Amino acid sequence: MSAYTLNEQQEMLADSARSYLSRSKAAKPHSQQAVDLANDAARWSEMADLGWLALPVPEPYGGLSGSMADICALTEELGHGVVNAPYIASAVLAGMLLTDVAPQAVLDQWLPALADGSKRLALAAWEPGARFDLTEVNTCATQEGADWHVDGQKVLVLGGSRADGLLVCACISGSQDLGIFLLTADGPGQQRLAQTLFDGQDAANLTMHSASGATLLCRGERSKVLGHLDVALERATLAHCADTVGAMARAFAITREYLGTRSQFGKPIAANQVVQHRLVDMFVEIEEARSLMRMTASLYDSTGSDSAAMLKRHLAATKAFVAQVAHHVWEEAVQLHGAIGMTQEYEVGAYVKRLALATNLFGDAALHLERVASSSLNN
Repeated sequence: MSAYTLNEQQEMLADSARSYLSRSKAAKPHSQQAVDLANDAARWSEMADLGWLALPVPEPYGGLSGSMADICALTEELGHGVVNAPYIASAVLAGMLLTDVAPQAVLDQWLPALADGSKRLALAAWEPGARFDLTEVNTCATQEGADWHVDGQKVLVLGGSRADGLLVCACISGSQDLGIFLLTADGPGQQRLAQTLFDGQDAANLTMHSASGATLLCRGERSKVLGHLDVALERATLAHCADTVGAMARAFAITREYLGTRSQFGKPIAANQVVQHRLVDMFVEIEEARSLMRMTASLYDSTGSDSAAMLKRHLAATKAFVAQVAHHVWEEAVQLHGAIGMTQEYEVGAYVKRLALATNLFGDAALHLERVASSSLNN
């Protein structure tokens, strides 16, 4: 058992998600078992009906005001079901950032729509070559009368190809300030190039040439605006860690089941002591990753802003460890399955892709270990 367990409400949330995703996958062949809710408006609506999309939204706007522990309980199940819907990208990353920075009129318009599934958001934060470095901002916003126009390029906009709105960080022309803007997707001056990530998830590259119709959500000194983005990315990274833990757990279960039924030399492969040791190592690492993820989620919900440095250090350590374990698990899953583990038709293939991407998405282990070291030396 993990040191940090779910409470009764979170168990109910996880059970309902597991049941729904199990029904969704039942009719699919193994090669199509990634539940691609992003392509299915009806199923996205079902996610809203289940309350998943409302979980991060504050109650006054039709949401449930869920905690990070609640969100992680859900995203762990989404990873277990290898769901390719932009839940983290829209509901957690962009939606919660909007809640932090937007004026009241924008909140009234967008948050109820995010909760009921009628609109989706995506955050355009990273620029070409930045490698998850938020401080590199070359996109520029210029005010002309009452209107704002944005010029620049953003890459790896998670959930971006089907988003209805885009949150864009840009320099303010003529000042040292940064701003976060809301652009209606596909407005004048925008070009979105849809992408499919390695595991089938949706993303986009965004190019803006005097993109008009931008709404200024917040403006301030670089450190203040980047602080908002840091917090948004931290929450999304934590939810992503939970997703990865769920995927690792399922990949391990598939591998253990295969080794228990596949025979060589007249006995199950799992009877080999070396194989048993490898399975035990995987199990222990996954449980350690789950405990670390849940501990960090608990810290987010129980500590105040005065503990920001400690939270950053815990999150960086969590992401670094989860990335390392994800790499180990997908390698072991392929090796212990043999050739069948590399095929798209077999179920474990979808999890191998998910975990291979997870080792780098939101930064790899080396990047986050550098952050742990930097945070420790500065305190």
